[in-house]
Amino acid sequence: MTKDPSNNEFWKNVATLLSASVLAQAIPFLLLPILQKWFFGPSDFGVLAIYTSLSLLLAGIASFKYELAIVNADTDNEAQHLLWGSSIIIIVFTLFISIFLLLFGNAISSIFNAEQLGNYILLVPLSILFVGFSEVFTYWNNRNKKFKTIAGSKITKSIFAESSKLSFGKLHISNGLIFGRIIGELSTMLFLLTNFLRNDAKHFIKLDISKIKPILKKHYRFPTFSMPSVFVGNFINVVFIGLFSRYFGTESAGIIGVSVIYIAVAFGIMSQAFSQVFFKEIHQQKDNKLLMQFYLRNAAILSSISLVAIIIINLLPSQMVVYVLGNEWQDMLPTLKILVFAYGVQFVTSSLSYIYIRLNKQKTMLIFDILHLALIWGSIVISYNYYGTFISAIIAYTIAQVVYYSFAFMAAIIFIRRADLS
Repeated sequence: MTKDPSNNEFWKNVATLLSASVLAQAIPFLLLPILQKWFFGPSDFGVLAIYTSLSLLLAGIASFKYELAIVNADTDNEAQHLLWGSSIIIIVFTLFISIFLLLFGNAISSIFNAEQLGNYILLVPLSILFVGFSEVFTYWNNRNKKFKTIAGSKITKSIFAESSKLSFGKLHISNGLIFGRIIGELSTMLFLLTNFLRNDAKHFIKLDISKIKPILKKHYRFPTFSMPSVFVGNFINVVFIGLFSRYFGTESAGIIGVSVIYIAVAFGIMSQAFSQVFFKEIHQQKDNKLLMQFYLRNAAILSSISLVAIIIINLLPSQMVVYVLGNEWQDMLPTLKILVFAYGVQFVTSSLSYIYIRLNKQKTMLIFDILHLALIWGSIVISYNYYGTFISAIIAYTIAQVVYYSFAFMAAIIFIRRADLS
């Protein structure tokens, strides 16, 4: 009997993660204006944006994406071996990156025209380790439908990260934004690890180390296709922030970074909660028609949320930011009003992007991401060379984003129709 995923349990799980995401996003949203007005300027946030883009680029592939296989592993024993295999890969990968950054860290900072980043780039391996393990434990909890635990980790991260940033700001500690972010990542990992040791570690006593390698080989699609796809996808953000920092300075990168944080309040709350549960539900669907209905129904809901957010942001008074935060942030709201269109379309398509994994389209995702990277890079570089202004580059980037994510959404519909879900 085919299961209809549009059941009460689905939305109950979404609501669990949504409520946690609201609180987790509300904390930085309320504290961000304080950090902007009294403690940190656009340049400080620009350095944070560069650090964040680099750390997420590497943390996103630290486990070779084997954590995705945990959710739909055939047996619990297989999922357990995937968890341990992922953990070993994360540790080895972190050690490799540590050596690489010791040798080339200063050169990387120079590429971004961000000398302020300096030796702080050497902290990236910490973020890789903390975020990598957090992702693995998150997908383990997803498999076991422990959505309250996932929700608790989000709140924990927000509380520790934002309170630390505020404390470092009061103490006038240089790059306190980076330190605060790392503390938030550490708190998330410790929260999930503690929960795992308390409730699940006992099931891992009988693991056979010799089985890890063949099980990892069985799920070769994830490191072969998903990992490069995620790397390219995150590299797009590095290119985005990096080009603006190189062409227009870290202050402009900071304006963009903060604008994206505000947009994340509008879109990130729902996206994070929705995608985790969506990923679990679509793996249980064996009927093309019901999967298509599920996909389109939720796309309509997400599009409505996106439209409301776009309208609200574009109705904000132009001088509001200057009045509240000061003249150094005067370019933030015009930037925000343009970028919200790009992130609105991205919000809808990205929230549903796990459909590509369900349909075994990892290779296609990689090709799409490479095209996406070329489109973003070309839009910013061409705009800079022809017009040379910050706003023109933002507009070009937004157009490129809207074109790409609209294409990705339509392609998913075609793939669902042609898929063999048996």
